[in-house]
Amino acid sequence: MKIKFLNRRQDTFNYKIDRACVTCGNEFKGRYCNVCGEKVMELYERSILSFLSGLLNAFTFLDGKFFNTVKLLIVKPGQLSKNIQEGKRVPFMNMLSLFFVANFFYFLFPIFDSYNSTLYSQMYQVGYHSEIAQKTVTAKLDEATIAFKDFEETYNSQSTNLSKSLIIVLVFAFSGILMVMNYSKGSFFFNHLLFALEFYSFQLLLIAFLLANLIRVLVKVAFYFGIDWAFLLSDFTFTSIHVSLIAYF
Repeated sequence: MKIKFLNRRQDTFNYKIDRACVTCGNEFKGRYCNVCGEKVMELYERSILSFLSGLLNAFTFLDGKFFNTVKLLIVKPGQLSKNIQEGKRVPFMNMLSLFFVANFFYFLFPIFDSYNSTLYSQMYQVGYHSEIAQKTVTAKLDEATIAFKDFEETYNSQSTNLSKSLIIVLVFAFSGILMVMNYSKGSFFFNHLLFALEFYSFQLLLIAFLLANLIRVLVKVAFYFGIDWAFLLSDFTFTSIHVSLIAYF
């Protein structure tokens, strides 16, 4: 069953008649004023159904551009940034918007703390580094006379905030590496930045969010039927899948 307000409406707009812009008074033909960009409001846009459709799009990003962008991101990695470089931008989301949408989903529904490692991960799940982390935390607790639980809450909160900034730093660092590697081609830094944004959007949206949550659902369904698929949630399994998908990209 199709949801009516998600379907594409038949375009019955009259593009031939002259119109006066309600904002700047400019006379024009078409849906948008060619001076200030004001849009002609149609009757259907005044309906409650249109309002609910716009509200749903705003909160779930369920519009054509989002789906076109994600589809291209999956089917042809790298093509999205190339299209935008060549000026083909209308069918797709703005690359920066896509990157922040990917960040939004990743931090709202975290499964694996790939970028925002918790204190527990640092102290018990990172091999030799965990031994150093345990000693550092113990020394910090003795010095500050603070309870471990309070320290852990503060650490995890700051880790989440700092990791959002860290991802942005990684994007620019990766762009710089690409620029150096391709210096002889004379490409603009902007082109490398677009590719870096696409690369990290691919990781955050498709691997850390979609794939991770899909695996979690599969594990729960399997457990319901008495099948033990918990190994899918192990760091080794997910890391192997992660590396394979990055290689695919």
